[in-house]
Amino acid sequence: MFPSVIPVTNNVFVMNHFADMNHHQLIGWLLDTATKQEQHPYHGKNTPDWVAGFTRLREHAAALSQKEEAAKNKDIQAIKERDLERAATLESIHFNASYIVMRARHENDESLLHNVGHELKEKTKRTHAPTSVTKLPLKVTAKRGDEPGTIVLTIERDPGAGVYEVQFCKGTPVDEKSWQLLGNFKKVRIFIPDLERSGWYYFRVRSHGDNETSPWSMPVDIIVG
Repeated sequence: MFPSVIPVTNNVFVMNHFADMNHHQLIGWLLDTATKQEQHPYHGKNTPDWVAGFTRLREHAAALSQKEEAAKNKDIQAIKERDLERAATLESIHFNASYIVMRARHENDESLLHNVGHELKEKTKRTHAPTSVTKLPLKVTAKRGDEPGTIVLTIERDPGAGVYEVQFCKGTPVDEKSWQLLGNFKKVRIFIPDLERSGWYYFRVRSHGDNETSPWSMPVDIIVG
């Protein structure tokens, strides 16, 4: 019924075990997952109302528990309503997983797949097979953030990178001594706050991984809003 949704999550999360769960196990999973997602530092604050998020999962848990209790009397209508609720619950679980995968890909942040209640497939988990960092300068863009005195730095992903080293210079760089370390980051989309408004900043980036280092990117400049 939803061919564009289920294959996406099947490539990332283990999804085939829900059909084997009894109603009690499924209710327990719903409540546990709702708590994890509500307490997640990103998903707890950024899950839209239209997504089958932690609120919807709790609603399914309550409805499934109520309908399971009613079905214990072997009433045919009650059993039918319970089974329909279970089908709706499984559909919401797939939507929930699909949204998390798409959000992680949109943000280029694999950490958004963790601690959300879903189990990652083994091939999705990070391996330690050596991959060389790029021999070419990374592409970097800078744009003003939504808040005054902030910018967002976006870095071209390097599959061999363990971290991305970011340096900055306030004003036009004269030589290597002009650059200062901003930090080492695992993300490729970096929010940088507390900059001087109307200040002219330059940024450059290089990747590090497996005792290798990429060349410095071309410096990008921006006037902070």
